[in-house]
Amino acid sequence: MKKSELLELLAADEMRPVLDIARESAHLLDNTDLQENMVLLSSQWENLEKEEQSGTIAWETLLQNRNRVKRSLLGLIAALPEQLPVTRDVAGNAKAVAVRPGIPEDRFKRQIFFFMLAAKCWIIFWILFHKGTGGFTSGEAMATISLLLPAFTAYTTVMLGDFIKNRNKPALPAAFAPRVSKTLSTITWIVFPAYVLALHWIIGEKAAGTLADNAQANYESMTGWLAVVESAFGIYVGQIINEVFKSDG
Repeated sequence: MKKSELLELLAADEMRPVLDIARESAHLLDNTDLQENMVLLSSQWENLEKEEQSGTIAWETLLQNRNRVKRSLLGLIAALPEQLPVTRDVAGNAKAVAVRPGIPEDRFKRQIFFFMLAAKCWIIFWILFHKGTGGFTSGEAMATISLLLPAFTAYTTVMLGDFIKNRNKPALPAAFAPRVSKTLSTITWIVFPAYVLALHWIIGEKAAGTLADNAQANYESMTGWLAVVESAFGIYVGQIINEVFKSDG
């Protein structure tokens, strides 16, 4: 990796991977002073991230401290060679940096986006299908879609905004690219399908007339169960999406 590519990442505000790459390079160059300064900057950046998440720092102060860390990092990067080193094996030979465990974040984001987009289309189709077979009146179908659409739209808007924001982001080396833990991936692929299947089942039961004895109570029961599902699953879906697609500082 070239130093110019590292500077492009810094310009794109990719602070975490820039810090990781610069710290690793300082280590491989056996530059003790540079290593110590990089560790100090990494610690300062982590503290800023914690303060931002906890809301214990004013926005103006946060920006000032961020810019101070970035200026310091820019000065340290200037001390690195044009061609950044790679990890050495036990024999001293150069080799690629080992990829960290987990799933590439970019791939995980695309999977979530297309799953939620397909789920959104399927639920709308499922409602319209039952409208065509008499399970929903036109008013009930439109009201149900209007009830569910805002949540789906909110999720997909966050995802699409992230893709648009990062459309020109420089590619990261595989070893330093953000990755999603297998635990989060497993939880996601349990919660998301369960959320969609629950909506699918409730809509199907309403269309079959099995939620209550009369049409009005049947529809009201469906809306109640949809609210329960949104409360039970929606908050977790939203939390996962906000965490994976969160704005980079």
